[in-house]
Amino acid sequence: MGLAEKRLAENIKVEKLPAFESKLNEIAGYPIKVNIDWATFTAYDEYPLSRLDIVFDDLGSFVKKICADDMGKEALKEKMEIISLVNTDSRDAVTMELKNKTLALTVQLAGSSFTSQTDSQLVGYVEKLL
Repeated sequence: MGLAEKRLAENIKVEKLPAFESKLNEIAGYPIKVNIDWATFTAYDEYPLSRLDIVFDDLGSFVKKICADDMGKEALKEKMEIISLVNTDSRDAVTMELKNKTLALTVQLAGSSFTSQTDSQLVGYVEKLL
């Protein structure tokens, strides 16, 4: 990790992540914590960090779709308190799992291609578990 990655990661930690968590709280009506495995996002270059905005957009849209009514808000509150993000450089390692009130997502933002879960994929997966 070079200086560019350190600066970008710090900007996300201090500015973008708190604003994003606040947005999720407003949409869901309860606090949702976002844990990012920073080492997996800074292990390559600054490109994975720059793609986090796209992941945040999909996550925000996913929460908005689930929490479209009080029934959805209550169901999500019972099952999810944390969103955990891990980055990989292997497309085969991309996963999502809702367990112990944590939605664990492994995304591939490193390398020449981009693979992460879309808002529709997240809704389709999580709704079945609520």
